[in-house]
Amino acid sequence: MNSRTFFLSLICCCLVFSQFSCSRSKGKIIKDKVPLSHVTGTVIINSEPAQNVMIDCVPLSPIAETRPQFGTSFRGVTTSDGTFSMSTYARGDGIPYGEYAVLFRRIEQQRSGEKDLLGGQYSDVTKPFMKIKVVEGEELDLGEITLKQPANAGK
Repeated sequence: MNSRTFFLSLICCCLVFSQFSCSRSKGKIIKDKVPLSHVTGTVIINSEPAQNVMIDCVPLSPIAETRPQFGTSFRGVTTSDGTFSMSTYARGDGIPYGEYAVLFRRIEQQRSGEKDLLGGQYSDVTKPFMKIKVVEGEELDLGEITLKQPANAGK
């Protein structure tokens, strides 16, 4: 085998291995994914876009995704401009259709544990701040959601 043939063989091997490494999934493969609908919005607290607010959509009716690894709610977290997009399998991919209670928490880590800076006023599933209905195949923009943070919340 001459050096040119060896070099071409080496390039072919590198290309084949790079294809395998690029096509490999970085996360766990989930079979039989259910259809999802995008749910987005913006959280405003005390007239400012709010970062790091956790949004939980808790099913109020039977939903298509019932596997235990997905827990009892679907979550989103606001970015620096207050926007969020709900997630099921991957960040921002949407949630299964159904009816949901929407809960909001703004968590601060403290020595004694976590503290909800919203005082728990938006995180009671028995008295949700808002309810939504997600329709299969339709996007749902919740628009601006205005919340109030108590003045003594950071203490």
